[in-house]
Amino acid sequence: MAAVRDGELAALTSPVESTKVRAKRRDLLNHSEVLAAALERGTVLPLRFGVVFENEAALAEGFLRSRQEELAALLRKFEGKVELTVRAQYEENAILAEIVQANPRIAQLREQTRGGQDAATYPLRAELGERVADELQRRTERDRKALLDRLSPLAVDTEVDRERIEHQALRASFLVKRRDVTAFDDVMDELAGTHAGRIRFKYVGPLAPHSFVSVTPLESR
Repeated sequence: MAAVRDGELAALTSPVESTKVRAKRRDLLNHSEVLAAALERGTVLPLRFGVVFENEAALAEGFLRSRQEELAALLRKFEGKVELTVRAQYEENAILAEIVQANPRIAQLREQTRGGQDAATYPLRAELGERVADELQRRTERDRKALLDRLSPLAVDTEVDRERIEHQALRASFLVKRRDVTAFDDVMDELAGTHAGRIRFKYVGPLAPHSFVSVTPLESR
């Protein structure tokens, strides 16, 4: 690992044997570890894994120097800020039990179709599936809003992944000032306690601001 410098800018890089870099797990982990170590020492603008420059001159002159104003502005923008990611996944049995308990019609349909897979119960099974899906979607939207209402005020910016994933209440990235990370940690602890047994959280960070900056080095090969 070496630092290629041009003026006040520096890029962390390592040599590769080919311009086609395969995303092996070991290399991805090394990439993440380098970013984490750099983040402890200052502001980092992450490039996607696998960006390759022809040589150090192409990196220094064709990227750092030619994009100096843009990169310097981004470094100022993200100075003192880090990314925190939150994934909230429903405990499947718990959320389904909650839905059944709160909806008499769903509970009734569940009893009527228990163990039945014949054609006679198909309309009831179809109705049950639709009602459960609709109710799960309503609860997902409600819980997502509640979680964002608690977390977003602590962030400078928020990026929410809107892709629908089964039993996932929230997947979001938060751009947070370093001085506010402890407060964010405390709220995450509170949410984990409030939703224990119902929602399982995966909380990662601090990270470089992957979700909030997109630097594309067009000069790379």
